[in-house]
Amino acid sequence: MLRRTFAQMGLPDRMRVDNGHPWGFRNDLPRDLALWLIGLGVGMIWNRAACPQQNGKVERDQGVLQQWIEIKSCKDDIEVKVRLTRAAAIQRCEYPAVGGRTRVEAFPALMTPRRSYDPAREAELWSLDRVDRFLSGLVVHRRVSRGGQISLYHRNFMVGKTHQGQEVHVKFDPVGREWVILTFTGQEIRRHPAPEINQAAIVGLSVGYHRPSPGGAEDTDH
Repeated sequence: MLRRTFAQMGLPDRMRVDNGHPWGFRNDLPRDLALWLIGLGVGMIWNRAACPQQNGKVERDQGVLQQWIEIKSCKDDIEVKVRLTRAAAIQRCEYPAVGGRTRVEAFPALMTPRRSYDPAREAELWSLDRVDRFLSGLVVHRRVSRGGQISLYHRNFMVGKTHQGQEVHVKFDPVGREWVILTFTGQEIRRHPAPEINQAAIVGLSVGYHRPSPGGAEDTDH
């Protein structure tokens, strides 16, 4: 869906997203889909948890469209799609929104992609260096388990039982392609290879192993 949208509208400079599936968490490791966008050169902005007002215009827009299409009266997904497409066209091209003008009339430049995107040429646009730079700028926190381990992208890494119960910092070293585990005072404890941070895994959305929870929803623990 994102590829189709980008092909039509162009690559955005930034995307504002919520916390949790499928994006990841603010101040923590981004999920596969966010890593893919970062590799395309799209900046990621995570809202604070439980703060929908940070994305108020989008939240309001979704509410209006739901009222317009009356989704509960649709007989199937096809009818939902038809109504949604029509409602979006009305909102953009027919509804007077800015001084009596439609949105398309008020902001015509938005209909011309500024950063073109072709799915067939994605490999030329995508860069692992962008992902490396992003990850290397993060410092994430983990609590060491009783067994002396922490979890990153649903993989367990040994820290040492002498550190069980302690909070540690984790950084990504792009040169050695390693996870670096440190104490809160900055003392290095261990390093582990990070082979999961590669282009094939990110583009294939297989960086993390996503365990289903007992209720059927995806486990959101990193």
